[in-house]
Amino acid sequence: MSYYKNYPHIFKPGKIGNLVVPNRIVMAPMGTGHTGPDLRFSEELIKFYVERAKGKTGMIISECCSVAPQIDPFPLVTGTPRLDGPDKIARLAQYVERVESYGTVAALQMTLGMGRQADAPTLKTPVSASECPAQYDPSVTCRALTKEEIHTMIECAGRAAGYALTAGIKLIEVHGHAGYLIDQFLNPEINKRTDEYGGNPENRFRIVKEMREAIRSVIGDVIPVTLRISVDHKFPGGRSLEEGLEYCRLAEEAGYDALHIDAGRYEVMPWIFPPSYLGPMCMLDLAAEVKKVVTIPVIAVGNFGTPEEAEEALASGKCDFVAMARALLADPEWVAKARVGHAEEIRPCIRCNEECVGRAILGKELACAVNPECGRETYNKTTMADERKKVAVIGGGPGGMLAAVIASNRGHDVTLMEKSSELGGLVNLAETEDFKYPIKQYNEYLKNQLAKSEAKVLLNTEATVDKIKENTPDAVIVATGSDVFMPGLPGFEFKENIGTIREFEQKELKREDRIVIAGGGMIASEAALGLKRKGFKHVTIVEMLPAIASELQFINMMSLVGELTGCGTNILTSTTCKAVVGDELICADTEGKEIRLPFDYLLVAMGTKSVNGLNEAVSEAFSEVYLVGDCLKPGKLARVIEQAYYAGTRV
Repeated sequence: MSYYKNYPHIFKPGKIGNLVVPNRIVMAPMGTGHTGPDLRFSEELIKFYVERAKGKTGMIISECCSVAPQIDPFPLVTGTPRLDGPDKIARLAQYVERVESYGTVAALQMTLGMGRQADAPTLKTPVSASECPAQYDPSVTCRALTKEEIHTMIECAGRAAGYALTAGIKLIEVHGHAGYLIDQFLNPEINKRTDEYGGNPENRFRIVKEMREAIRSVIGDVIPVTLRISVDHKFPGGRSLEEGLEYCRLAEEAGYDALHIDAGRYEVMPWIFPPSYLGPMCMLDLAAEVKKVVTIPVIAVGNFGTPEEAEEALASGKCDFVAMARALLADPEWVAKARVGHAEEIRPCIRCNEECVGRAILGKELACAVNPECGRETYNKTTMADERKKVAVIGGGPGGMLAAVIASNRGHDVTLMEKSSELGGLVNLAETEDFKYPIKQYNEYLKNQLAKSEAKVLLNTEATVDKIKENTPDAVIVATGSDVFMPGLPGFEFKENIGTIREFEQKELKREDRIVIAGGGMIASEAALGLKRKGFKHVTIVEMLPAIASELQFINMMSLVGELTGCGTNILTSTTCKAVVGDELICADTEGKEIRLPFDYLLVAMGTKSVNGLNEAVSEAFSEVYLVGDCLKPGKLARVIEQAYYAGTRV
């Protein structure tokens, strides 16, 4: 029973109210876009949850269900499921029965709506606690809810709880965080009401208290009712931790059975979907503060990725349960693998926010950058091949490694050729900074999976068509990737104090050195952040576009830019590099005005170029060829992984 020895706190059953949860890992709610056209749980959504239940997750809290869409109709845009009538019970019951057949507790989150955060241009006038500007279009003024509407919404919550109980739901969570409608009632800068729902903290909290009372009036004390709340908004003018703790005390007094502790609001979205720049377990200290003022269980959330982190959080007494969403997208078997002592087998979330949050914001269905089967459980499957083939994989970056692993695991005879002495490709550069720990974890995961497979790996082997033919492959997967380069501008050449990221990582620089970075993409911007966090005083980024790191998903970009600005990085956007003269970088702004930047070291990070010399020759020489990732066009890791997955499953 190695899991008790390694992670005794994770696998100790926990209790919320009268509910026993088999372990301390909770799947946090997350919008999926998988709601059916009837706004009920779809088969794809149910299957998505079932896979996490198969993986031994202790409790799954479904994405939030709208209970009063006739007053706040935001689900019409976001595809959020409704729980506003008995017609929703049947599919909800399927979710419960199929999830609980694996021993996982099936819970549900309910919401009154988004209020001022609704997509104002496409809806009727949004509602809020008081008149206020809409979040996405401040020219639109939200109207204040009437008391009658508030009472109706509270009654709807009670009826919805009845439907949930009929379906078999074992716990109901009230959505009170992230700046949604309930959160707006709790904020004095938004809630200017002078009736019993505004004014002092007790009145602002009244809607949350009355929701719990309405729910209990319908379902009694049969199942627990919990509250998810942002205890600290993390921006000036938002809720302070002191205010958040007062609401937590009021929640316990109101009879809530547990608190799910979050941070942020849409003004600071990186705190709602935290990138790696915020570090692991980035909200655990908030949960710890809540534990000091309440006696009911506290659920922590926020960048939990490894069993070691979850075990540490629980063992420290800072929380009673650990919730995660993106980590369980990346690997639905997260808990099962930890349970049998194989944490190294867990596919790590890289915190990119590309395919989960990024797709949802665009109105697409949820997916995962490192798990192409996530959200596609009904049709993306890795199965054994119908016939065994000899497969050559060219390139040992993430695309090549993943394609080789999948093809090998499907029964093919796979040989991977990598021209350098190590696997990983450009990912080896991306993982050098401390805040890139998820990328390092994913790189190590791929290397481990490749080592466990039966694929043969040939390092220091440069592939040519003749070399590939020596292995007489039936199919070839080309994943030669991309590489950083030195642009052909005057004076841009490799010198002792001029180089690309590869050379830069080998330098021993002094904290007083003037570091100028030519280029402001992700690689350049993260290099700058790494330098500033190491104490370098003079770091300048030069970017020709209006914004740096613009290729990143915008939440991660916001976070990275905020971190760089906060630590005093000199950022010159809309500025074009022209030449290097001596130890100066010559630039020009949009009006052509010359800017001269003296440097002790110039890091050139002006993009990457495809390594595609084999593409055409291999395509002509072999009948079954798959071109994967950056050898086609430099792009994001999510695209590389998806293409590698399809190559490995279709060969």
